[in-house]
Amino acid sequence: TAKSYTFNIKNSRMKIINLGGCVMEWKVKTFDEITRDELWAIYFARVQTFVVEQKRPYQEVDDVDKKALHIWAEEDGQLLAYARVFHGEDHTSFGRVLTTPAARGKGLGKQLIERVLKEIDEHFDHPRVEIDSQDDKEAFYAKFGFKSVGDVYEFHQTPHIKMILNK
Repeated sequence: TAKSYTFNIKNSRMKIINLGGCVMEWKVKTFDEITRDELWAIYFARVQTFVVEQKRPYQEVDDVDKKALHIWAEEDGQLLAYARVFHGEDHTSFGRVLTTPAARGKGLGKQLIERVLKEIDEHFDHPRVEIDSQDDKEAFYAKFGFKSVGDVYEFHQTPHIKMILNK
């Protein structure tokens, strides 16, 4: 059965001035709070990254979106980085982690995971975070304290590994 969760988001925006002088804005919203244009930008970036670039034909948009907390950075209305956080059976999880091609190599991935872990601390009650990481991103998540568990497996035509962070 589907569980329903309510998030009380008091501060869904945080502005950061980057080195170029432009304003980058972090947004944190539930599905019901996302505007039509924001949702389009999120879905466009996810399909661009996971279906087109990675050549993985699969149903990218799913029911998890409706229950997840969506976190992203944008600058001048352009989405730069994104992830979604959601409840698992006995843990918290996040996924669909991406930075757009124009934003890569600027440290946004690190900032995004730091923001994701902060939101998990504030809005989720499970002490364990469990993710299904693409195999080639294992070292990246290890920098945040995630430990690999088990063997590599195929998920959406890509090698993945389960990783756990006990908080």
